[in-house]
Parts: sequence; C-alpha cells; structure tokens
Amino acid sequence: MSELGKVVLIGAGPGEKGLLTLKGYEYLKQADCIVYDRLLNTDFLELVPSNCEKIYVGKANHFHTVPQDEINQLLYDNALKHKLVVRLKGGDPYVFGRGGEEALFLRDRNVEVEVVPGISSSIAALASAGIPITHRGLSKGFQVITAHSKKDKISDIDYSQLLDEDITYVFLMGLSHVKDIADGLMAAGRASDTPAAVISSGTTNHQKKVVGVLATINDLVIEAGLLSPAIIVVGKVVTLSEDLNFFEKRPLFGKKFFLPVIDRFEYTLSNGTSQTKPNELKENLIKNGAEVVAVKSGAISPIKCDFSFITKAKKGDYLVFTSPNGVKSFFWNLYEVAGKDIRAIANFKFACIGKKTADSLGEFGINADVISAAQNGKDLAITLNQVMEKEADIFWLCQKNTSEDFENTVSKDHAITKIICYENQEVDTILDDKQLAEIRECDGVIFTSGSNARFAINNFKDYLPNDVISIGPACSRITRELGLEVAAEAEISSYDGIVECIFNSYIR
Repeated sequence: MSELGKVVLIGAGPGEKGLLTLKGYEYLKQADCIVYDRLLNTDFLELVPSNCEKIYVGKANHFHTVPQDEINQLLYDNALKHKLVVRLKGGDPYVFGRGGEEALFLRDRNVEVEVVPGISSSIAALASAGIPITHRGLSKGFQVITAHSKKDKISDIDYSQLLDEDITYVFLMGLSHVKDIADGLMAAGRASDTPAAVISSGTTNHQKKVVGVLATINDLVIEAGLLSPAIIVVGKVVTLSEDLNFFEKRPLFGKKFFLPVIDRFEYTLSNGTSQTKPNELKENLIKNGAEVVAVKSGAISPIKCDFSFITKAKKGDYLVFTSPNGVKSFFWNLYEVAGKDIRAIANFKFACIGKKTADSLGEFGINADVISAAQNGKDLAITLNQVMEKEADIFWLCQKNTSEDFENTVSKDHAITKIICYENQEVDTILDDKQLAEIRECDGVIFTSGSNARFAINNFKDYLPNDVISIGPACSRITRELGLEVAAEAEISSYDGIVECIFNSYIR
C-alpha cells in the first residue's frame, strides 16, 4: 500500500454549478487539498471541507499563474502531504485541459490517479445557447478544435479539412481569433453565409451570444463586446438558436442582484454541526435565470445559554422560536452543552414564526403547537395572545439585538424570558474595485434582514443600486432609518416571498 495520497482529476463542467457530476461532488466533499484553475463558478470551492487547502493555479487574460510543469510537480508534492488531492479543471480534464499530461506525470511517480469526466463546454455551452451540436437533417456529427496555441497565437488549422456542411465545427479558446477563423474557412471554400455563432460564458447566467454568418460574425462580436471564455460554432445547427433558446428565456435571465448573505449555523441530531448549506434564496434566483453577486455579511454562531429555566418552567409554558437559527442553536445547547435530551422539555408547548421555523423544529421530532401565518414577530405575538392560557409564560429563544416587535405585542398577561442562544457576527469584507463595480451594475439589492441592510449600507452605500428589495416591514424600517428608500417589499416575509416580489417588480 503506497503512502502517497490519491489525486483525482475532476471536470467542473462549463460553469453552471448543477452540471458538476455527482461523483465529482462526492470527491469535493472529502478533499484534503484542492488545486484549481480559473473557474466560471467559484461556488464549487464552497463544497470542500472548511479545513481543505486551496491552491489556485489558473490563468486569466492570457496570464499563466503557474506553468504546467510546476502544476504537475505541485500535484505530486501535495500527494506526499495529503490523503486526497482534487485537481479541479473547467469542462473536462481531457478536452484540451492537459489532464492527460498531469495524469501521466503522476503515474510515473506511482501516485494513484482517478479521472472524473466533466461536461465539456463544447456541448453544454451550445445547448444553453439553443444550439444542438447535432440534429437530424442539419448535422450528422461534430468536430471540436482548439483555436489556441502557445504564446496566444492561433493554432495551425487546416481549414481545407473543415468543409463538410453536414458537420458542426466547434472552436474552443478562440475569441481573439474569430476573424482569422471566419476568413480561413471562407478562403478554403465555405460560403460567406454559413451560419456561425459565438457564445461567451456559456451555461452561466451572464451568458451572452451573437448569431450571424461567417461574413459578419467578427463585427457582431466586436459590437457586443463579448469576453472570454467563449466558444465559436459554425454549421447549420446555429439556425435553431432561437427556437431552442430555453436557457435565456427563463424569467429573470439578464437581471443581476446584489445579495448580502449570512452563513447559518447548521446542526442536526444525526450529523451534529456541519457545513453551511447553500443559500436557498440565491439558488432560487439563479434557477430562474438571475445573476447573483453574493457577499458574505455575517455568520451565525450559537451561544451557550443557561438551561436552569427548564426546571423553573411550569406545565403549559411556551418555548418560542422566531427563526430556524434559534431552533438549531437551542437544540445544540440542549444536546451538546447541557447533555440533556427531549424529555427535559416535555412540559412545554411550542410556538414558531412561520412555516420555515416550524419545519426546522420538526427536524428535531417536535410539531409546533402554534405557527404564525405571517413570518414576522408581531403576527406570532397576536396569534399567541389568542390561544395562550392566562397563566402561561413565554421563554423566547432568540439572538442578540433582535427586533422588539414580538415582545412589544405579546399581552402583558404573559411574562417573557429572553434566552439569547445565538448571535449574528458581522464579518470584515474588503472588495476590490472590480467587485465594487459589479455591485453598482446590479439591478437591485436584496435585504433579508435588518442586520443585512445595516451591513450593506455601512460598507457599500456609495455602490448600492437604486432599487432595494426588502424581506418585510422590520427590514424596511431599518433600511429607511439608514437613509435608503425601499423600492419593493415582500408581502410574505420569506425567501419565497422575496422571489415573488422580484417577479412582480422585474418581469414585464
């Protein structure tokens, strides 16, 4: 058994997170070290363990961060230190990705190697642009060609071999050579009106494309200002680009939103504490076609709390949760800190703000007795006032600096004990000029809490877009107190409510 670690070459696919293979995803979750190229989607890096060593060796704008021979050696050196090294490459490792060179280098040094294929942009980017790479009656096959050689010169392409009108020709890494390719094909005998298209950042929500013919395609690319990475496709299948353009017809495609996000605290009985799950709002917006500029604004951390209140409480008192974070932090305290179990809270009834919090409580085997219809503290308080017995008291599991709407609305007949079990710790976020400019380009900024609004306004006020989308009244109030107007407010204070609000505001 070799003492060397294993190296897995994984194709990350063309950019869309969902196009990563399941096998690639499983390896990323186990990685001790990840060596990665320039990725169209940096969310892949969030899939690795928090203690995974991250090494960037990519290239951008023709600048090679690390030469290939040094990358080979780097993989070997890390196989000496780590049990599992992941080499993450865009597209497929063996489609002009030099994965074969890396695999051979490692094999010659007795390193165990596995290759996990990825979806090549040569197929996926065409599909997202509405262009099937083959189609009965239009294309009986395809050929993929690299248009890039050493020192950023165009490859030595024999255009006389690319004259079959029933074949789709796909050129990778050739954006700066569109004119050379078009001229070369026409000089070899292709008609000037042969359909052609160029797709930039294919499969991502900032995908752009131009469709024309060989005679016009270069002018269209210049006019549109397309950026690399881009793919050139030549052939009759290009004529289907409008009829099959499902990807770009999603309701929010072309829209861009700035979203400050908070890393939640994740705790379950089966897995204990775990990595933060993907932000559901971000994922929902992306699914519907929007581009999302997400910046980490804070992180939820549990606080050890005094559990002596359990013994003081009487039968029929209420445990009240106004967020899933409160639920998870409470049960972390109950099981991990206090060393108790569910029997310790048998005397209580349970009340939750909205369905999402109630669902979180259900994950710990408890059905809520009271669930507010609206997802805000005021509505929960009104609901409790209607159903609570007069002598019942409330033990509220909440965060530091929480909104006062709940406790100010609860009837004075009921004593409230606030139990601080978690806090939202703001993070220091420094963005470069390019990132700040990207925020300014957004159609709107989304605030999912008052703390998120405060973070964004304090840090990026001069760069925020004009439109503010708020999750609800409490968030809107803080936004206005900090000097910004609210363009749209969700009717239901939830992620789904925000998405519906955005649909109503931005889809014409």
